[in-house]
Amino acid sequence: MKRTLFGLAIWPLLAWGQKPVINPGGVVNAASYSTGRDLVVTVAVSTTLAGGSIATIFGTNLAASTQSAESTPLPRQLAGTAVSVDGIAAPLFYVSPTQVNFQMPSYYDTTPGISPANGIVVGTAAGMSDPYVTVITGPNPVPGIFTMDVSGCGQGAVLNVSADGSTSLNSPTNSAAPGDYISIYGTGNGDDINNRPPDGVPASSNPLSSPEISAGPLFDFYENPGAGPSWSGRAPGFVGLDQFNSQVPETVRQGCAVPLQLIGYNIGPPVTISIASGGGTCVDPPTQGYGEIMWEKTVTTTVGLTTSITETDTLTVSLQASPGRQAPTPPVFTEGGLLAPAYTYYGPSCAIPGYRSLGAGTVTVQGPGLAATPAPMAPLQGGTVLANLPLPANGTQTPFQSGQVSGLTVYQATLPNGTIQQGSFKVSASGGSDVGAFQSTIQIGSPIQVVTALANRVLYAGQSYTITWTGGDPTAWVTVKLVSHEGAYDYYQWAWVARASDETMTLTGQEPGLSFGSGGPLEMVIEVVPDPSQVFALSAPGLSLGGQHLWKYTYRFEGLTAQD
Repeated sequence: MKRTLFGLAIWPLLAWGQKPVINPGGVVNAASYSTGRDLVVTVAVSTTLAGGSIATIFGTNLAASTQSAESTPLPRQLAGTAVSVDGIAAPLFYVSPTQVNFQMPSYYDTTPGISPANGIVVGTAAGMSDPYVTVITGPNPVPGIFTMDVSGCGQGAVLNVSADGSTSLNSPTNSAAPGDYISIYGTGNGDDINNRPPDGVPASSNPLSSPEISAGPLFDFYENPGAGPSWSGRAPGFVGLDQFNSQVPETVRQGCAVPLQLIGYNIGPPVTISIASGGGTCVDPPTQGYGEIMWEKTVTTTVGLTTSITETDTLTVSLQASPGRQAPTPPVFTEGGLLAPAYTYYGPSCAIPGYRSLGAGTVTVQGPGLAATPAPMAPLQGGTVLANLPLPANGTQTPFQSGQVSGLTVYQATLPNGTIQQGSFKVSASGGSDVGAFQSTIQIGSPIQVVTALANRVLYAGQSYTITWTGGDPTAWVTVKLVSHEGAYDYYQWAWVARASDETMTLTGQEPGLSFGSGGPLEMVIEVVPDPSQVFALSAPGLSLGGQHLWKYTYRFEGLTAQD
């Protein structure tokens, strides 16, 4: 018995004798617990942590005991634990054996793109952790919003601001009204700021610390007029905490869990905010369901030592519902025109109350040469798509369904190459808990054949480039996009538009304010879609907004670059 008690007594000392270990993916934004889109799984690498922001380390043997900082400036050592970032001692908020909260050293005091030899290191009396490689973003905002349950998801840390300047905590019983002002609290808004406080020191109220470049709020996954921050900066009296004062848009969707994000060069996970006309207790609008069936053939051309052409044929049935959902606005194409810039943001996801996928039982698909094939459930993929397009008369844009809501699914079937072609195709559902049985048939148009060699091209501003193709449905539309993959988002500056029957299109960077961009690599994406007037409607019990049945041919050419 004595030997057993002795062993139990020394076990904590043996554990403390082990060196600190940082978990893979274990250095995150302290508000959102996000490492960003680019996570290199072969090495412990997190991206898009901003200088001056509050960050969290998860691991084992990180400290001998639990201790919080009791004063400012924040100490560089707590309970025998220290954290260095590229060799610079970081201010510490809190340490425990499994978690450390610290402030990333300011951008101007470190080197952007920390090398593997000098990454983030936790030091204790037992030794040093292996370096954890991270990237400091400098002035590029990488925001996350703090949440009330500190999970990174759920009710956001948001204050309602009254006309007299008084504040109160936003909640389902104390909602913000459209047109009111709110204060959003997060971290990671970048460190290129005026009157930047020293590391570990609270921001002052006079003068205020404000950024040169700021993220802004995004409500319900789409851009709202007037939603930009009226002021943003370091919250006075706090270390590393960012504050965003913003007006709630007049046209925003109301409810008890309206998605709210901060968007800059990156995008954080969606937290929620309560909004109600006149304030007070919120009420969710009726849940509306909408469906979309998409047949898509994608042909990708890659030129390296050899030319590689791959094809995927996919059928996706998306049946989604959410409070106050609206049917999407049909696209508008103009012969010889341009589509305005658009971003697709990728980021971490959260569950949002009221957002759910609808069950339609067993879904099968069939078509020419394709026997009845099941379409099993699959996770909804994708990001938040924002297009800088003119707003409709009501001042709002219909949001695209966002892959940043976790737990959503689609019915999806990967079909044999060559399946999607001109002809009649059918989708059948047996009916389920949400959507009744239905059948929907579509007549898919013919593909085009791109004649011009496009992969690995170099595009020069001021020059014109002609793309030719053959075939295609006469009424279909062809769009050409130069897509830049920026890690946290995909982006195209413009999309050129023509009828498929034109069989040619000229790209030019000579229009005022338009260029092909610079650097690279770029991807040229050519899409062929039916005219909006030819889109097949989808109707089924349980889809209050109905839906649409679509087809698309996508041709991707990789490795392009552009030079001014």
